[in-house]
Amino acid sequence: MGDVTYKDGIAILQLGIFPFILVASIFIWKRTGWRTGAKIWRYPFTLSLIRLAGSIASLISINNNSKNVEIAVFVCELIGIAPLLLAYVGMLRLIDLENHIPPRPLAVVTLMGIIGLILGIVGVSKAQSTIPGTLTKAAMGLFLAVYVITMVLTAWLFQSYSVAMLSYQKKLFLAIALSAPFLLVRLIYSALGDYTSSVHFSMQSLIENNHTSVTVYLCMSVLEEIISMVIAMVFGVLAVLSSDFVKPNPEGEVEMNRK
Repeated sequence: MGDVTYKDGIAILQLGIFPFILVASIFIWKRTGWRTGAKIWRYPFTLSLIRLAGSIASLISINNNSKNVEIAVFVCELIGIAPLLLAYVGMLRLIDLENHIPPRPLAVVTLMGIIGLILGIVGVSKAQSTIPGTLTKAAMGLFLAVYVITMVLTAWLFQSYSVAMLSYQKKLFLAIALSAPFLLVRLIYSALGDYTSSVHFSMQSLIENNHTSVTVYLCMSVLEEIISMVIAMVFGVLAVLSSDFVKPNPEGEVEMNRK
């Protein structure tokens, strides 16, 4: 049996945290409505599954450090960015009761995230090494664009509702605003790995268990992602439990949540 390393400890941390995020996302999803809530809360649910799968693959590598296992870890690391970002795009849908943002722009932003996801998977599967290729870099570019657009839309929507805002809307705005710095650091980490040759952000260096690279990965990727998701889930739960929570129905109308 191989030795449990520093990096394996991070995988164990994720295995301990993401089940709670998974359960919270299911709870919020149910309170929002399974059908309409799928446009929002399926993303943190999916992210949790991806992170759990990646952690399991990382732990499998202790005794079976094969190329396929490395690719599995690499894929899970990259594709988790898409649902992470799209969870916040989904929150804008729930906030925007009066449809200040037309459906099409949000659909385009969501599509950009999904295209980035596809490009990332194809790029990793075709790569001959862990060095990011053109498709992987293109995927990262789309993810950065999704983040910028989401923040701009959030600021604009906040201004639109600033005069009369429901309590649950305030909570969701807080979820996005408080998560934004952590999301930015998370994206910067991945962008530096894709667009620079720095060993500290290199996936190969991470796989080789370089102590400095693993520490950077923990501080700029894992913890940032966990903190942003915990913030989103805490305020998401508070929002759907608010007495003024407006629950969308499948017909696109809204109804006040009754306790």
